[in-house]
Amino acid sequence: MPQKFSRVIPFLRLVRRRFKEDRCVQFAASLTYTTLLALVPIVTIALTVLSAFPVFTDLMTQLKVFILGNFVPISAGKIISVYMQQFSQKAAHLTALGIGLLTVTAFMLMLTIDHAFDVIWRVRRKRPLLRRFLIYWAALTLGPLLIGVSLSLTSYLVSLPLGLAKDVPVVGMVTLKIVSIGLTIFAFALLYRIVPSRPVLPFHALIGGVVAGIAFELMKKVFALYVTHFPTYTLVYGAFASVPLFLIWIYLSWLVVLSGAVIAATLPYWNTSIRQGGEAAGRKFFAALAVLKTIYQAHQAGETFSLQRLLDESDLGLEEIEDILDRLSEVNWVGSVEGGDWTLTRSAETIRLADVYRVFVFDPGQDYSAPGIADARTGVLLTGLTTRLDEALRLSLKELFSPG
Repeated sequence: MPQKFSRVIPFLRLVRRRFKEDRCVQFAASLTYTTLLALVPIVTIALTVLSAFPVFTDLMTQLKVFILGNFVPISAGKIISVYMQQFSQKAAHLTALGIGLLTVTAFMLMLTIDHAFDVIWRVRRKRPLLRRFLIYWAALTLGPLLIGVSLSLTSYLVSLPLGLAKDVPVVGMVTLKIVSIGLTIFAFALLYRIVPSRPVLPFHALIGGVVAGIAFELMKKVFALYVTHFPTYTLVYGAFASVPLFLIWIYLSWLVVLSGAVIAATLPYWNTSIRQGGEAAGRKFFAALAVLKTIYQAHQAGETFSLQRLLDESDLGLEEIEDILDRLSEVNWVGSVEGGDWTLTRSAETIRLADVYRVFVFDPGQDYSAPGIADARTGVLLTGLTTRLDEALRLSLKELFSPG
């Protein structure tokens, strides 16, 4: 237990460093602007989806109250409620072109979120466009249905004649509050699980969702306290005070969302040696050997190896494993088979340790033509280094990995 807690501080430092490296502050600002354009259309689409199911007709008002009461500050919620009502009434008279533009606006927000997550999770190969479209479409259509089902279930539980909830209204309020927080955490966890173009462990997504959900609830309390007791914006902006307050609220909300994403993306490194100043010299060499050994042993048993299994059975991070596999694939030592698994594509007898060293550390046989080093003495030095490297690391991978 003490050993686990000893990793907390270094882990938080790594999260802070990655938060800066991934430009999350800039992404939050970009998402704030996109949200201003997409918020009302997305809510309108959600209400339209629910209105298609008669069972949810009575919950339309509850859904509006739930969204405005749990995801936006009170002052801004009043403004959004008015515009949302006006927009929803006019949406019924939209043409096909108008509906298309409405959908495009909603997708703009999701594309921006997708780009931010790709940066946070260090994604190199994006999902196919069709698959990304299906994910976004599912979020726009199934998301409102899930909220509707949750509200129906909550209303049913609160209205049950169990005596306690009926006679003590506080119980119903507590139940609704717990459901509200639970839905917030679930929404964040689902976002971190399905949106990134890299596999995210459910536990990592859940931890990120819990942190983001709790931070979001605390932020709501602090923000409400500030608006109530420090009416600076009201004194300066007067009737327009809700506009800057809403902008700040959206910006802080996206900072919370991206912070949870960074935590979920960094959790695979919890069991690794967390470094502040980059990789230790030679780490990539030994990490590559660990990956090659795992794939070699599976190959000997007539099996392939999945990326998830590599992640589960090693102390390497997901990004590190993918970087190594990409490099090994470039030199045609491993290849991806149907289903996304990996296997050796070159005999382990023909791959020497010196070859691995050249690929992942330093190849003295390359043409180093940088000014000041491309002279005769440097050439002699590199030739000698090549000879010594071949002698010292002449062992093949088969000899290294074979038992005994």
